[in-house]
Amino acid sequence: MTNDKLFEKLSALLEVEDDTDKKHIKKLRKVLQKLKKRQKELHASLDQIEDEHERRKIKQNIEVLKLQRKKGVGVYKELKQTVASTGH
Repeated sequence: MTNDKLFEKLSALLEVEDDTDKKHIKKLRKVLQKLKKRQKELHASLDQIEDEHERRKIKQNIEVLKLQRKKGVGVYKELKQTVASTGH
């Protein structure tokens, strides 16, 4: 799955905060895990690439993934706490 598709999924899951349940949180967690896996893959490929332009692109992708994951994790924790307190 491409980064763009993962970002789209993440955005869709972050927008639907009304009527959040455990299933929604589980989907969000899966997307966050995929983003983390993708970030690790890019980090691993960074060591093998010598072209400076390609390395810069990969580093930029890694930064975007980090920021998206950070945003998603914040919402994930907030939703999880909300669901735990309301008992959905």
